[in-house]
Amino acid sequence: MEIKKTIISACRKTSIFSLCLRQNLLIPFRRNSAFCSFTSLKLDLFFIKHIVLLKSINAIQLFFVCVLFFSCNNNDKNDNNSAKDTLSSNGDVSIINIISPKPLSLYTIGDKIEIKANISNDYIPDSSFILLNNKVEITNFKTAKNTINTDSCHTGNNSVQIVVWNNGKQHVSNVTILLKSNVIPEKFTYKVIKAYSHDSKSYTQGLIYENGFIYEGTGQYGESTLQKYKLQNSELIQSYNLPEDVFGEGIVVYKNKIYQLTWQSQVAFEFEKSTFKLINKFNFNTEGWGITNLGDNFVMSDGSNTLYVLNPETFSEIKKIEVYDNIGPVNQLNELELIDGKIYANVYQTDNIVIIEPQTGKVTGKINCSGLLDKTKVTKKVDVLNGIAWDQQNNKLYLTGKLWPQIYEVQIVK
Repeated sequence: MEIKKTIISACRKTSIFSLCLRQNLLIPFRRNSAFCSFTSLKLDLFFIKHIVLLKSINAIQLFFVCVLFFSCNNNDKNDNNSAKDTLSSNGDVSIINIISPKPLSLYTIGDKIEIKANISNDYIPDSSFILLNNKVEITNFKTAKNTINTDSCHTGNNSVQIVVWNNGKQHVSNVTILLKSNVIPEKFTYKVIKAYSHDSKSYTQGLIYENGFIYEGTGQYGESTLQKYKLQNSELIQSYNLPEDVFGEGIVVYKNKIYQLTWQSQVAFEFEKSTFKLINKFNFNTEGWGITNLGDNFVMSDGSNTLYVLNPETFSEIKKIEVYDNIGPVNQLNELELIDGKIYANVYQTDNIVIIEPQTGKVTGKINCSGLLDKTKVTKKVDVLNGIAWDQQNNKLYLTGKLWPQIYEVQIVK
């Protein structure tokens, strides 16, 4: 450490030190392989380009700069060998062979899982650990039989790692397991309170209730819209036609703005809520299906069992929620609505709505909405149930479907 300080002190007095700082060659000053490798490469080019500046350095200062230069080069070679050994050993069955559990084995949250592994006979570890989702569960494990508890795990993908150390070198092997929910979902049905007219030409993709008005996002290429109309009589207040080459999807309101997803274009449109003036566009990396608020963030579906928590200012991904019931993954999650802290999701091509606990991904309830559509009102082809809107102030729930002629106020009952 004192030698490093001396080098810095000597170099600080030279003009080349200032240039080094501007080239990010000495910040931070630490001896690790990544830094030294990067520094050595930049210094090679740096000294060739700025060799004329060496005229301003006296012999002692030049000596210290060279010490820094060659020290990084030499240290880099040694550290690279160590790094290569560590990297090559990750998942190397010649050192650690995980026998159990098998990759992508399905368990239930709360299960005790037996971990079995073989370590090479000619490899004697100084220490060893079993980690679950990067948290140490067992220290100095036995290769024959070890048990970990999954009580604190989340649904979906969970990582089991075995880490061993020998002579300062780390070797890692890991396996991914799947966990389904340990909760049996409550079963619900519905009672229709009132029916309202709905435009049967609207291919409903997103639905929001606010102060007597319905905001609706509709789909189909060349027909996708954002609409606002009165719930009582379906009087259209304003509408915006999306570009013909996009397929409109779910909508969400945030800070006096309204956002609409697209299906496969990986674009979300941002509008002023009061005027429907288009003010921005965002890109994201999946298909867009449903979207709703989740605290200060958005949560979006893509037709799988994965929900994506997004930053509403950038649409960048914060985390994923993998949705499972007590049987397995629940796929085809579509339109979303946040109700009393839980996510309600239409399951595409079914009459079901699932209730999801966002903290865990567990499905805690299922609503069977079969028979909701009044077929006596149907005069043309209709599509599936899709569209959930919640009147938080009055605790009223509204449901509809694609091309349905009515919106229904319903009460959920057991």
